[in-house]
Formats: sequence, C-alpha cells, structure tokens
Amino acid sequence: MSLADQLRTIVVRAFYSKHPPEALRLLYAPDAALVKAITIEHWRFLQMFPRWCGGIMMKSPHQDVWEYEIDNLHDELIHDEAVGGGHYVIVRQACLESGWTADEVDRGRAHPKMQRALDDWTAIVRDRPWVEAMAAVHGTEMLADQRLKKHPDFAMPSIVSDRSFIEKGAFGPATRRWLSTTAADTAHAGRAADLVEKYAAVDSTPEAVLETFRRSMDNMRLYFEAIAERRREILEAKA
Repeated sequence: MSLADQLRTIVVRAFYSKHPPEALRLLYAPDAALVKAITIEHWRFLQMFPRWCGGIMMKSPHQDVWEYEIDNLHDELIHDEAVGGGHYVIVRQACLESGWTADEVDRGRAHPKMQRALDDWTAIVRDRPWVEAMAAVHGTEMLADQRLKKHPDFAMPSIVSDRSFIEKGAFGPATRRWLSTTAADTAHAGRAADLVEKYAAVDSTPEAVLETFRRSMDNMRLYFEAIAERRREILEAKA
C-alpha cells in the first residue's frame, strides 16, 4: 500500500467506520445547535490554518511544495472559482447565519478541546520536519477526499463534500455554500498526500510521517469532541 493510501486508511478507520465521532455522526441529521457549534469552532481552526501553511513553506526547500501551499491558500483566502469566493468569507457568513454575532465571531475563543488541538498542530509545525507537518496539517482536509469512499472499511452513507450530504442536511444557504467549499479538499488532500509520499524518505521517514499523522488525527478527534460539547452548551443555554 502506498504511503498516501496508508494515510487515507487511518482517516477512514478513525472517522468513517461504523463508530464515527459523535459530532460527525450528528452532522448527517444536524440540529441548529450543532450547525452553530461547528461553524464557530471551524472558524477558530481556520484562524490558524494559514500560519501552519506558512510554517511548512518556511521549512521546506522544495518549490513544488511552495506552489501547492500558495494554491491552497488562494482558494481558502482569496477565491475558489467553484464557489465564487474565498472560503474564509463564506465560513464567516455561515457563523453569522447560524446565530453568532460579529463580535462573538471576531473576539470569541475556541472550546478548550479545540484549543488543545490547535496548540498541538502548531507544535507539530514548529517541532517536526516539514513533511510530517504537511501530512498533519493537510490530513485535516482529507476528511472530504472522495477517494475515501473506495476504501473497504468506509461505512458511512456519504462524506462531507458529497452533494447529497450538503443538500439533505438542515443547513441555511451560507452554511450550504461553506460545505460546498469542502469539494476543493479532494484535490488539496490528494496533492498534499502525493507530495508527502514524494519527500517522506528524503526529509523524514515514512514511519515518522505515519506517527505524526496519527497524532494529527487524534487532534481531529478533539476537534469533533469540541463541537459536540459546544453543541451541548448551546442546548443547555436555551433550556
């Protein structure tokens, strides 16, 4: 099995098996509290993502890696032709649509579990070789990779970038538009996995890449736990 496919296997078994994280399972039939929770917590995640990409570029000596990171960030921050805008603007609109005020979006803090995950992703980028950091950071986009559905352990009805997932959920227009941006992650994750495979034995080892990738997926579990707990807080506040 290629290194890229080993990474995808880790993702499928952690998130798309018969026992996915609570927040991911609930996304297939979301309530308003879950949508409100995921928009704000993902917004906190996005505040760190460009910095991690910059850290990868700072450490990597390879031009094809720089080009990939710049292409990725162009879609995220500037303009993705498929959705007619930058992903960050769209996610912020989804936060406001779900009920957060502009001040809460701009000045609020991540859930403690999300903050733990963000801090550890930052530590990976700071402390580990760039190719391990690339696997860790862009592995977060792999959850929307269409290739996952071909894996024999895939047990969920769809993935978050599927049109059927986006259209069937109880999402508002801005949130649907945000979820549509995840379609770009199939290409983003695939290109990153190919670059990781290309340089794993040059600037690290495949074994170390897999170890750091598993660490990143542990952080993704914290990401989903933060969303589930934020949802419960929202529900309790309304009770």
